[in-house]
Amino acid sequence: MHISAKYWLTTYFVFFFFIWGIFLPFWGIWLADKGVSPEQIGTLFSLGLLLRFASNLGLLPRLKTANAPLQLISYLSFSIFLCLLVLVYFQGWYALAALTLLLNFLMAPMVPLGDIVGTRLVKQIQINYGQVRLWGSVSFIVGSTFIGWTITEYGHESILWLMIVASFCIYCLSLIKLNPQLQEQDDNSKGNNRGLFLLLKQPSVIYFLLIVGLIQGSHAAYYAFSALYWDSMGISEFDIALFWGMGVCAEVLLMRFNDKWFKRWSIKQMILLALIAGIIRWGVLSQTTDFTLLMLLQTFHAFTFALAHLAAMRFIALQSDHLMVGYQTLYSSVALGLMMALLTFLSGWIYIPQQSTIFLWMVIILLPVFIFLKKWRVE
Repeated sequence: MHISAKYWLTTYFVFFFFIWGIFLPFWGIWLADKGVSPEQIGTLFSLGLLLRFASNLGLLPRLKTANAPLQLISYLSFSIFLCLLVLVYFQGWYALAALTLLLNFLMAPMVPLGDIVGTRLVKQIQINYGQVRLWGSVSFIVGSTFIGWTITEYGHESILWLMIVASFCIYCLSLIKLNPQLQEQDDNSKGNNRGLFLLLKQPSVIYFLLIVGLIQGSHAAYYAFSALYWDSMGISEFDIALFWGMGVCAEVLLMRFNDKWFKRWSIKQMILLALIAGIIRWGVLSQTTDFTLLMLLQTFHAFTFALAHLAAMRFIALQSDHLMVGYQTLYSSVALGLMMALLTFLSGWIYIPQQSTIFLWMVIILLPVFIFLKKWRVE
């Protein structure tokens, strides 16, 4: 059985980001419903991020053939499906902890693998990758919004069962061949690990990782504890889902029109806007639980996440071809992985239900970025 490569990739992103739209905002609520404490959730989330870091750094450099990404997607999706099934029957602390960490390890490479497939298809059949990837973000909105309704109607176990169904769909999709199939290309990845250490000796690289790592890492409290915090303040799961959906909707709009809106902006100007938006977002979030204001505030996700990410991608694109893979690896594993893990771990110790202090700490974390940004040389 064959399917158009473009539709295969679109479907893949739809299914995976549907899972991600459930797992990212609501897995903490599901764990809390099983009796896991906020401190334990914070520890699991931070350790999970470390495992995402290890997974990306350990698995992705091992892809040596054109079809290797598709094979790895098949292995990982089936393993995710099995892990989720096990959680149906075993929900003690040790099982919850071990399988939550394993899920983080298995899910981490799924988006980069889709990116790798997409990059090859751009070269082979000139697909518009942005339009394909856009459906992943739309699916994230659908997943995070739909789960809010299912929790109300069917309880917290719907979180687990929807992820089981979607992961099985990804596995079935991985068994279908692409038309056209991926072609072998020159691979200049040998010695990448050694090249990473050489890059880390450059001050511009260090500043780049600190700047984007702290901006993206400031989302740690939001990703891990915003749903728990809002839930403790009496906000319904459905409204929480709407908040997350609004944030991703704003992200989609910025991704769609970024060339029109920010084409003439410099990389530093884009990051500065993301930084200021982050300070405003976390500062106001710590002071209100008003529904209308929070919905408005969620549109800032377009700047705090999407604009910062686009600026990072633009900076990486400026590098020499043989360095781009190294920059991308460091960005995804260190800035988005390791630093996020450390800040999530910190958030777990700071977080107290019905207290918003944790978001003020995220404001403080952003302040040094002004200094790093001034010293950073983009060229």
